[in-house]
Order: sequence, then C-alpha cells, then structure tokens
Amino acid sequence: MKLFNPCKKKEIPGFHGGFNLLETYPIRFCNVIEKVSSDVAPKQFVFNSPQQKVEQVIVNLCPTEPWALPNWVTLGHDTSSFLDKLASLRAQCFPAARIAIAISEKEGKHITEAIKYAGNTNWMTAHPLNPKYPQNDPVVLSKVVLHAEVEFGTDTTTQGILILDAQTIAAAYESNVLGNKVNSRFIAISGTGLKENEIIRVELGTTIGKLLEGRSKANGAHRVFVNGPLCGREVTDLSQEIDWSVNNIVVLEALNVKVMFPMIKQEEMSFTTNILGEVRQCVYCNFCDDICPMDLEPALYYHSYTRGEGHKARSYNLGKCIECGLCSFICPSKLELLQTIKACKALD
Repeated sequence: MKLFNPCKKKEIPGFHGGFNLLETYPIRFCNVIEKVSSDVAPKQFVFNSPQQKVEQVIVNLCPTEPWALPNWVTLGHDTSSFLDKLASLRAQCFPAARIAIAISEKEGKHITEAIKYAGNTNWMTAHPLNPKYPQNDPVVLSKVVLHAEVEFGTDTTTQGILILDAQTIAAAYESNVLGNKVNSRFIAISGTGLKENEIIRVELGTTIGKLLEGRSKANGAHRVFVNGPLCGREVTDLSQEIDWSVNNIVVLEALNVKVMFPMIKQEEMSFTTNILGEVRQCVYCNFCDDICPMDLEPALYYHSYTRGEGHKARSYNLGKCIECGLCSFICPSKLELLQTIKACKALD
C-alpha cells in the first residue's frame, strides 16, 4: 500500500522534489547586538580569483535552509548599493564574466531592485527562484539558473562557474577593491538547544565553544552542527575555530522521541536530532522518491545494500546523488539512507 504523500500536493517550479524547510521550520533571529572576539590574533579573510577563467558568476541570494544567514543581514534595505559593490568587484576580478542573481521569490523588494539594476546592464540577469532545499547546492543551482550539468563533487570553477554568497561578495569588495582588512563575519546561531536565535559578528579564529558560551540551555544534552544538520557536519570538539566557510551553527537538544509521520502534522513539528531515531523496516511509502531533487529512488540503494549487493547501486544513477540528506530526513522509518548511499559510493 502506498501512503498519502503531502509533498505531492502541487508541482514545484525549478526542479523536481526538494522540501520547503523555510515554511516548515520558520526561525526568527534577533538583530546583531554584539561582536565576539577571538582569544588569539584574528585571521584575515582572503579572496583569490580562480585560476581558471570565470565565465559565469552565480550570486546566491536564495537561502533554502531556515538556519542559514538571512539576506537582510548583508543586503539591508539597499540592494542597489550591494549590486554596486558587486559591479566593482566584477570589474577588478572577473571583468569578462556574466552575473546571474539567484534570488528568492519571497524577497519582493530585493527582486524588484535586482531586475531594475540588471536591466541597465548587458552583463547581469536576475532569476527569482522557489526557495526549496537543496536548491542552494552547486549542482542544482547551476542547473536551475544556467541549465549547466555539473557532476556532484566537481568544483564548479573548473567549469568556468563561480558561485558566491552575499557576505563573501561584501568582504571581497572591502579587501580587494577598497584594500581594507576583513577579519570577522556574521554567523547565524539557532536551535532548540539555545536560549535564543541570534546573528552575531564573530572574529575569524574564535572557537565554537567561546561563541556558544552562555548561549546554550543549561539542562539536557546537546548536539552541535556546523552549516546545518542535514548536509553540514556535527562537531564534538568545541575548540575548533570558526573560519570563513562557517555560515551558521545549529545546536539541537538530543531527544530520544520520534514522531512517526512528522510531515503530516506540521503544527506539531519540532526540529530535533531525532532525524534518524530508532530504525524500522522500509514501508515502501515512496516519500524518499518524491522528495529527491535529483529524481532518484533512494530506497533502491538501501535494499541493494542490505541484500549485500551495494555494488549494484551504481546502475541506479548513484553518481547523481548530491548527498543533501532529504531522504533520511523524510523517511518515516528513519532508515539511514544517506549513510547507506555513502557506503555504496565507497564500494569498488
């Protein structure tokens, strides 16, 4: 029996599958109030143009994860000023490149300004997108915006495509165009394990432990994820230093409870670390098929692997998987699908 899948209520423009995490798990952040300083000399941001010729730059202004740094932090209320900085950076670092602004369709004012600005150039285009995870992945973003086919794990710059976020552009403008030193960045911190969600300016080289000091809830066990719990990485050593690659930190309560079908009762959802929970049998619901942005069938890999035939997974387009983690997230049986996929990829 195939269970009802609420993900199929309507077609999603842009790409197949995906999941609107922003609507399911809305997160409100406090305004930037303070700056956390490093205990050692802060490290400097360095922006180096790629060795390969840059033919296309995608400016990603379409965050698809609720814990990601929101646009208002870097764009403020003046999109045109930001685009002026982008134009100056382009002229100095990649003058022959065309610029594609990928922006959330929810950002009405920013879209209007971006389209107007692009209309006055012959090198910029604006692309309103449906903000569904994992559209921020380089493979998906390149396909949706440029119709370019990029293999998972490939550095897009080798294809002449440079993907930048708003904060990196602002920092590169300061360092490369104005010649100023940049030694800090904004970090979004959120999660059920924190007292409140905040945007904080942090000096590069600050430890994760110092950033979270006094901000975590006193009771209960917590798990810490850098750049999100889906495709980010969990850290247990909080002495690790924050570098420019850290966009956000999520701290979740380590709960042992699990809802069977959390996607059906959205008003009761609570994002915790019970993404996997206790493992049950596959119920053939096809949720993982419907949500996969690459149009794959993750359950096939799981069944192949459990039968001891993981090597056969390659015949089911295994290489197209971008390891976004949505299949594990949506699975009502909480099968470790992403872990299984990675194990299949590692087989000779």
